[in-house]
Amino acid sequence: MAVILAILPLVTKATPAAIPENQKTAADRDEFDLFRQHGRQQAENGWEGGEEDEADDHSQPAVFDESAQFRTHASHDSSQYLEAFLKGRYQRSRGREIEDTETWRATPNISNPGTDLANFPDSAFTLPQGRAYIEFSPFNYYSSSKIQPQEFSTEFLIRYGATDDIELRLFGSGYNWVGGQTSAWSFAPLGFDVKIQSWLEKPEYLLPAMGIEVYVQTEWLGNTATNGGTQPGVSFNFDQSLPWEIDFEYNLGAARVQDFENGENEWTFGFQWALQRDFLDKDFALFIHGYHDTTRRRRSSSSTPASPFSGISGYSEDAIGGGFIWTANNRLSIYGQTSAGLNEFSPALISYAGFAVAF
Repeated sequence: MAVILAILPLVTKATPAAIPENQKTAADRDEFDLFRQHGRQQAENGWEGGEEDEADDHSQPAVFDESAQFRTHASHDSSQYLEAFLKGRYQRSRGREIEDTETWRATPNISNPGTDLANFPDSAFTLPQGRAYIEFSPFNYYSSSKIQPQEFSTEFLIRYGATDDIELRLFGSGYNWVGGQTSAWSFAPLGFDVKIQSWLEKPEYLLPAMGIEVYVQTEWLGNTATNGGTQPGVSFNFDQSLPWEIDFEYNLGAARVQDFENGENEWTFGFQWALQRDFLDKDFALFIHGYHDTTRRRRSSSSTPASPFSGISGYSEDAIGGGFIWTANNRLSIYGQTSAGLNEFSPALISYAGFAVAF
Protein backbone atom coordinates (compact mmCIF):
# COMPACT_ATOMS: atom_id res chain seq x y z
CA MET A 1 0.00 0.00 0.00
CA ALA A 2 2.84 2.34 0.85
CA VAL A 3 4.41 1.66 -2.56
CA ILE A 4 1.17 2.56 -4.36
CA LEU A 5 0.85 5.79 -2.38
CA ALA A 6 4.43 6.68 -3.31
CA ILE A 7 3.93 6.09 -7.06
CA LEU A 8 0.54 7.85 -7.37
CA PRO A 9 1.90 11.43 -7.28
CA LEU A 10 4.33 10.60 -10.09
CA VAL A 11 1.56 9.18 -12.30
CA THR A 12 -0.61 12.19 -11.63
CA LYS A 13 2.21 14.49 -12.71
CA ALA A 14 3.00 12.49 -15.89
CA THR A 15 -0.59 12.47 -17.08
CA PRO A 16 -1.71 16.08 -17.70
CA ALA A 17 -5.34 16.95 -17.46
CA ALA A 18 -7.27 16.80 -20.72
CA ILE A 19 -7.61 20.20 -22.41
CA PRO A 20 -11.19 21.11 -23.38
CA GLU A 21 -11.69 21.13 -27.16
CA ASN A 22 -12.66 24.81 -27.29
CA GLN A 23 -9.41 25.77 -25.48
CA LYS A 24 -7.03 23.85 -27.74
CA THR A 25 -4.54 25.80 -29.81
CA ALA A 26 -3.13 24.77 -33.19
CA ALA A 27 -0.05 23.38 -31.38
CA ASP A 28 -2.25 21.19 -29.16
CA ARG A 29 -3.96 19.49 -32.13
CA ASP A 30 -2.23 16.92 -34.27
CA GLU A 31 -2.71 16.82 -38.03
CA PHE A 32 -5.45 14.16 -37.80
CA ASP A 33 -7.68 16.00 -35.30
CA LEU A 34 -10.01 17.33 -38.00
CA PHE A 35 -10.56 13.87 -39.44
CA ARG A 36 -11.19 12.31 -36.01
CA GLN A 37 -13.78 14.98 -35.19
CA HIS A 38 -15.42 14.48 -38.58
CA GLY A 39 -15.54 10.70 -38.02
CA ARG A 40 -17.02 11.04 -34.54
CA GLN A 41 -19.62 13.49 -35.86
CA GLN A 42 -20.62 11.12 -38.65
CA ALA A 43 -20.87 8.20 -36.19
CA GLU A 44 -23.11 10.23 -33.88
CA ASN A 45 -25.33 11.32 -36.77
CA GLY A 46 -25.60 7.76 -38.06
CA TRP A 47 -26.38 6.40 -34.58
CA GLU A 48 -28.92 9.04 -33.62
CA GLY A 49 -30.64 9.51 -36.96
CA GLY A 50 -30.20 6.06 -38.46
CA GLU A 51 -28.79 7.63 -41.64
CA GLU A 52 -25.82 6.29 -43.55
CA ASP A 53 -25.38 9.39 -45.70
CA GLU A 54 -22.90 12.04 -44.73
CA ALA A 55 -24.39 14.87 -42.71
CA ASP A 56 -25.03 18.14 -44.48
CA ASP A 57 -22.76 21.14 -44.06
CA HIS A 58 -24.95 22.68 -41.32
CA SER A 59 -24.50 19.67 -38.99
CA GLN A 60 -20.71 19.49 -39.35
CA PRO A 61 -18.51 20.99 -36.61
CA ALA A 62 -17.39 24.58 -36.99
CA VAL A 63 -13.80 23.48 -37.38
CA PHE A 64 -14.70 22.04 -40.82
CA ASP A 65 -15.50 25.52 -42.19
CA GLU A 66 -11.77 25.73 -42.98
CA SER A 67 -12.11 22.80 -45.40
CA ALA A 68 -15.07 24.42 -47.17
CA GLN A 69 -13.14 27.68 -47.51
CA PHE A 70 -10.20 25.79 -48.96
CA ARG A 71 -12.40 24.13 -51.58
CA THR A 72 -13.96 27.49 -52.52
CA HIS A 73 -10.52 29.10 -52.82
CA ALA A 74 -9.20 26.21 -54.95
CA SER A 75 -12.25 26.38 -57.25
CA HIS A 76 -11.80 30.15 -57.69
CA ASP A 77 -8.08 29.75 -58.45
CA SER A 78 -8.72 26.97 -60.98
CA SER A 79 -11.36 29.11 -62.77
CA GLN A 80 -8.92 32.01 -63.01
CA TYR A 81 -6.19 29.70 -64.32
CA LEU A 82 -8.52 28.21 -66.94
CA GLU A 83 -9.58 31.69 -68.10
CA ALA A 84 -5.94 32.76 -68.45
CA PHE A 85 -5.10 29.47 -70.19
CA LEU A 86 -7.79 29.97 -72.85
CA LYS A 87 -7.10 33.68 -73.29
CA GLY A 88 -5.83 35.01 -76.62
CA ARG A 89 -5.93 33.63 -80.15
CA TYR A 90 -2.44 32.08 -80.25
CA GLN A 91 -2.25 28.26 -80.17
CA ARG A 92 -6.00 27.92 -79.72
CA SER A 93 -5.75 24.14 -80.12
CA ARG A 94 -4.67 23.91 -76.48
CA GLY A 95 -8.21 24.81 -75.44
CA ARG A 96 -9.37 21.44 -76.82
CA GLU A 97 -6.79 19.49 -74.81
CA ILE A 98 -8.40 20.18 -71.43
CA GLU A 99 -9.34 16.96 -69.65
CA ASP A 100 -12.25 18.59 -67.78
CA THR A 101 -14.48 19.13 -70.83
CA GLU A 102 -17.54 20.01 -68.72
CA THR A 103 -15.73 22.98 -67.16
CA TRP A 104 -14.47 24.02 -70.60
CA ARG A 105 -18.00 23.92 -72.03
CA ALA A 106 -19.39 25.84 -69.06
CA THR A 107 -16.89 28.69 -69.48
CA PRO A 108 -17.92 31.38 -72.02
CA ASN A 109 -14.79 32.66 -73.76
CA ILE A 110 -14.88 35.29 -76.51
CA SER A 111 -11.16 35.01 -77.34
CA ASN A 112 -11.04 31.23 -77.80
CA PRO A 113 -12.05 30.32 -80.46
CA GLY A 114 -12.72 34.03 -81.08
CA THR A 115 -14.82 36.08 -83.48
CA ASP A 116 -14.85 35.20 -87.19
CA LEU A 117 -16.09 38.58 -88.46
CA ALA A 118 -13.10 40.58 -87.21
CA ASN A 119 -10.89 39.73 -90.19
CA PHE A 120 -11.36 38.21 -93.65
CA PRO A 121 -10.60 34.50 -92.95
CA ASP A 122 -12.59 32.26 -90.63
CA SER A 123 -10.83 30.17 -87.99
CA ALA A 124 -10.51 26.39 -88.06
CA PHE A 125 -12.07 26.12 -84.59
CA THR A 126 -15.65 25.56 -83.46
CA LEU A 127 -17.49 26.59 -80.33
CA PRO A 128 -17.85 24.15 -77.42
CA GLN A 129 -21.11 22.23 -77.26
CA GLY A 130 -23.94 24.43 -76.00
CA ARG A 131 -22.05 27.75 -76.28
CA ALA A 132 -23.04 30.54 -78.68
CA TYR A 133 -21.63 33.74 -80.22
CA ILE A 134 -23.50 36.71 -81.66
CA GLU A 135 -21.25 38.80 -83.91
CA PHE A 136 -22.56 42.06 -85.31
CA SER A 137 -20.99 44.78 -87.45
CA PRO A 138 -23.44 47.72 -87.55
CA PHE A 139 -21.09 49.67 -89.82
CA ASN A 140 -19.77 48.08 -93.04
CA TYR A 141 -18.69 50.20 -96.00
CA TYR A 142 -17.52 49.00 -99.42
CA SER A 143 -16.68 51.79 -101.86
CA SER A 144 -17.47 51.42 -105.54
CA SER A 145 -15.31 49.64 -108.11
CA LYS A 146 -15.48 49.02 -111.83
CA ILE A 147 -17.92 46.13 -111.31
CA GLN A 148 -19.73 47.05 -108.09
CA PRO A 149 -21.47 50.14 -106.70
CA GLN A 150 -20.74 51.34 -103.19
CA GLU A 151 -22.53 49.57 -100.36
CA PHE A 152 -23.39 50.02 -96.68
CA SER A 153 -24.51 47.00 -94.65
CA THR A 154 -25.11 45.70 -91.12
CA GLU A 155 -23.40 42.33 -91.25
CA PHE A 156 -24.16 39.64 -88.64
CA LEU A 157 -23.12 36.10 -87.78
CA ILE A 158 -24.84 33.83 -85.22
CA ARG A 159 -22.93 30.71 -84.13
CA TYR A 160 -23.96 27.74 -81.99
CA GLY A 161 -21.95 24.69 -80.92
CA ALA A 162 -24.08 21.65 -81.76
CA THR A 163 -21.19 19.44 -80.58
CA ASP A 164 -17.59 20.24 -79.66
CA ASP A 165 -16.61 19.77 -83.32
CA ILE A 166 -19.72 20.88 -85.25
CA GLU A 167 -20.92 24.48 -85.35
CA LEU A 168 -24.19 25.76 -86.86
CA ARG A 169 -24.11 29.29 -88.29
CA LEU A 170 -26.57 31.86 -89.65
CA PHE A 171 -25.17 34.88 -91.54
CA GLY A 172 -26.20 37.81 -93.67
CA SER A 173 -25.59 41.45 -94.54
CA GLY A 174 -28.74 42.56 -92.72
CA TYR A 175 -30.26 45.92 -93.57
CA ASN A 176 -28.15 47.49 -96.34
CA TRP A 177 -27.93 50.18 -98.95
CA VAL A 178 -26.65 49.52 -102.48
CA GLY A 179 -25.78 52.49 -104.69
CA GLY A 180 -25.60 52.71 -108.47
CA GLN A 181 -28.33 53.51 -110.95
CA THR A 182 -30.98 51.77 -108.85
CA SER A 183 -29.83 52.66 -105.32
CA ALA A 184 -32.09 51.46 -102.55
CA TRP A 185 -32.30 50.33 -98.94
CA SER A 186 -33.24 46.70 -98.49
CA PHE A 187 -32.70 43.58 -96.38
CA ALA A 188 -30.13 41.10 -97.66
CA PRO A 189 -31.05 37.39 -97.85
CA LEU A 190 -29.99 34.87 -95.21
CA GLY A 191 -27.20 32.32 -95.48
CA PHE A 192 -26.71 29.03 -93.65
CA ASP A 193 -23.34 27.57 -92.76
CA VAL A 194 -21.92 24.48 -91.01
CA LYS A 195 -18.35 24.45 -89.72
CA ILE A 196 -16.67 21.15 -88.82
CA GLN A 197 -13.39 21.02 -86.94
CA SER A 198 -11.32 18.28 -88.57
CA TRP A 199 -8.17 18.19 -86.43
CA LEU A 200 -6.11 20.28 -84.03
CA GLU A 201 -2.73 21.84 -84.64
CA LYS A 202 0.32 19.58 -84.30
CA PRO A 203 3.29 21.97 -83.97
CA GLU A 204 5.84 19.13 -83.75
CA TYR A 205 4.89 18.16 -87.34
CA LEU A 206 4.27 21.76 -88.53
CA LEU A 207 0.67 20.69 -89.21
CA PRO A 208 -1.93 23.49 -88.88
CA ALA A 209 -5.36 23.04 -87.32
CA MET A 210 -8.02 22.48 -89.97
CA GLY A 211 -11.75 23.02 -90.27
CA ILE A 212 -14.24 22.77 -93.13
CA GLU A 213 -17.16 25.10 -93.83
CA VAL A 214 -20.03 24.25 -96.14
CA TYR A 215 -22.50 27.06 -96.69
CA VAL A 216 -25.37 28.15 -98.90
CA GLN A 217 -26.51 31.69 -99.70
CA THR A 218 -30.31 31.64 -100.03
CA GLU A 219 -32.88 34.10 -101.37
CA TRP A 220 -34.85 34.18 -98.11
CA LEU A 221 -35.86 37.68 -96.96
CA GLY A 222 -34.02 39.23 -99.91
CA ASN A 223 -35.35 41.22 -102.86
CA THR A 224 -34.30 41.84 -106.47
CA ALA A 225 -31.63 44.35 -105.40
CA THR A 226 -29.88 41.91 -103.07
CA ASN A 227 -30.69 38.46 -104.40
CA GLY A 228 -27.89 36.67 -106.23
CA GLY A 229 -29.66 33.33 -106.38
CA THR A 230 -29.22 30.27 -104.19
CA GLN A 231 -25.45 29.78 -104.18
CA PRO A 232 -23.40 27.06 -102.40
CA GLY A 233 -19.79 27.27 -101.31
CA VAL A 234 -17.07 25.45 -99.39
CA SER A 235 -14.03 26.67 -97.46
CA PHE A 236 -11.04 24.87 -95.93
CA ASN A 237 -9.90 26.82 -92.88
CA PHE A 238 -6.39 26.60 -91.38
CA ASP A 239 -4.75 28.00 -88.24
CA GLN A 240 -1.01 27.75 -87.63
CA SER A 241 1.22 29.06 -84.85
CA LEU A 242 4.32 30.89 -86.09
CA PRO A 243 7.40 32.11 -84.19
CA TRP A 244 7.14 35.25 -82.04
CA GLU A 245 3.61 34.23 -81.01
CA ILE A 246 2.09 35.11 -84.38
CA ASP A 247 -1.08 33.31 -85.46
CA PHE A 248 -1.43 32.59 -89.20
CA GLU A 249 -5.01 32.06 -90.32
CA TYR A 250 -5.90 31.30 -93.93
CA ASN A 251 -8.80 29.91 -95.99
CA LEU A 252 -8.90 28.18 -99.35
CA GLY A 253 -12.30 27.73 -100.93
CA ALA A 254 -14.68 27.95 -103.84
CA ALA A 255 -18.14 29.46 -104.23
CA ARG A 256 -20.72 29.65 -106.96
CA VAL A 257 -21.67 33.21 -107.97
CA GLN A 258 -23.66 34.89 -110.71
CA ASP A 259 -21.66 36.07 -113.70
CA PHE A 260 -22.03 39.84 -114.14
CA GLU A 261 -22.10 39.64 -117.91
CA ASN A 262 -24.70 36.96 -118.66
CA GLY A 263 -26.28 36.23 -115.27
CA GLU A 264 -25.20 32.58 -115.36
CA ASN A 265 -23.73 30.80 -112.37
CA GLU A 266 -20.02 30.00 -112.24
CA TRP A 267 -17.56 28.70 -109.62
CA THR A 268 -14.76 30.94 -108.40
CA PHE A 269 -11.68 30.32 -106.24
CA GLY A 270 -11.04 32.26 -103.02
CA PHE A 271 -8.09 32.83 -100.69
CA GLN A 272 -8.19 34.88 -97.48
CA TRP A 273 -5.41 35.27 -94.93
CA ALA A 274 -4.50 37.07 -91.69
CA LEU A 275 -1.41 37.41 -89.47
CA GLN A 276 -2.23 38.32 -85.88
CA ARG A 277 -0.45 38.84 -82.57
CA ASP A 278 -1.73 39.44 -79.03
CA PHE A 279 -0.54 42.39 -76.91
CA LEU A 280 -1.27 43.91 -73.48
CA ASP A 281 -1.73 40.65 -71.54
CA LYS A 282 -3.57 39.11 -74.52
CA ASP A 283 -6.45 41.61 -74.24
CA PHE A 284 -5.55 43.48 -77.43
CA ALA A 285 -4.60 42.01 -80.80
CA LEU A 286 -3.40 43.61 -84.02
CA PHE A 287 -3.61 41.94 -87.42
CA ILE A 288 -2.93 42.45 -91.10
CA HIS A 289 -5.11 40.60 -93.57
CA GLY A 290 -6.13 40.37 -97.18
CA TYR A 291 -7.94 38.36 -99.83
CA HIS A 292 -7.79 37.35 -103.48
CA ASP A 293 -11.20 36.17 -104.61
CA THR A 294 -14.85 36.91 -105.07
CA THR A 295 -15.99 34.39 -102.43
CA ARG A 296 -15.59 37.13 -99.82
CA ARG A 297 -18.98 38.26 -101.07
CA ARG A 298 -20.69 35.21 -99.55
CA ARG A 299 -21.81 37.40 -96.64
CA SER A 300 -22.08 40.64 -98.63
CA SER A 301 -24.77 39.36 -100.91
CA SER A 302 -25.62 42.23 -103.24
CA SER A 303 -26.26 41.54 -106.90
CA THR A 304 -25.87 44.07 -109.69
CA PRO A 305 -27.57 43.95 -113.13
CA ALA A 306 -25.28 42.59 -115.82
CA SER A 307 -25.82 45.24 -118.49
CA PRO A 308 -23.48 47.99 -117.14
CA PHE A 309 -20.60 45.48 -117.02
CA SER A 310 -20.88 43.67 -120.33
CA GLY A 311 -17.51 42.72 -121.80
CA ILE A 312 -15.79 42.34 -118.42
CA SER A 313 -14.36 38.88 -117.80
CA GLY A 314 -11.54 37.27 -115.88
CA TYR A 315 -11.67 39.81 -113.06
CA SER A 316 -10.73 39.18 -109.42
CA GLU A 317 -10.91 41.23 -106.25
CA ASP A 318 -7.74 41.81 -104.23
CA ALA A 319 -7.35 43.80 -101.03
CA ILE A 320 -5.01 44.23 -98.05
CA GLY A 321 -5.38 46.06 -94.75
CA GLY A 322 -5.18 45.86 -90.99
CA GLY A 323 -7.23 46.07 -87.83
CA PHE A 324 -7.58 45.27 -84.14
CA ILE A 325 -9.51 43.09 -81.70
CA TRP A 326 -9.99 44.30 -78.13
CA THR A 327 -11.16 41.70 -75.60
CA ALA A 328 -13.09 43.76 -73.02
CA ASN A 329 -13.82 40.70 -70.85
CA ASN A 330 -14.39 36.98 -71.33
CA ARG A 331 -17.81 37.64 -72.93
CA LEU A 332 -17.28 40.77 -75.09
CA SER A 333 -14.82 41.76 -77.80
CA ILE A 334 -14.77 44.82 -80.07
CA TYR A 335 -13.08 44.91 -83.47
CA GLY A 336 -12.48 47.12 -86.47
CA GLN A 337 -10.47 47.18 -89.70
CA THR A 338 -9.75 49.21 -92.82
CA SER A 339 -8.45 47.80 -96.10
CA ALA A 340 -7.65 49.09 -99.59
CA GLY A 341 -8.35 47.47 -102.94
CA LEU A 342 -5.39 46.56 -105.14
CA ASN A 343 -7.02 46.71 -108.58
CA GLU A 344 -9.87 48.36 -110.45
CA PHE A 345 -12.27 45.50 -109.75
CA SER A 346 -11.87 45.79 -105.96
CA PRO A 347 -13.49 48.40 -103.71
CA ALA A 348 -10.98 51.20 -103.16
CA LEU A 349 -11.90 51.25 -99.46
CA ILE A 350 -13.32 48.52 -97.23
CA SER A 351 -14.02 49.48 -93.64
CA TYR A 352 -16.11 47.97 -90.86
CA ALA A 353 -16.42 47.87 -87.07
CA GLY A 354 -18.43 45.72 -84.71
CA PHE A 355 -18.54 43.53 -81.60
CA ALA A 356 -19.00 39.91 -80.57
CA VAL A 357 -20.72 38.51 -77.46
CA ALA A 358 -20.25 35.01 -76.00
CA PHE A 359 -23.09 33.10 -74.31
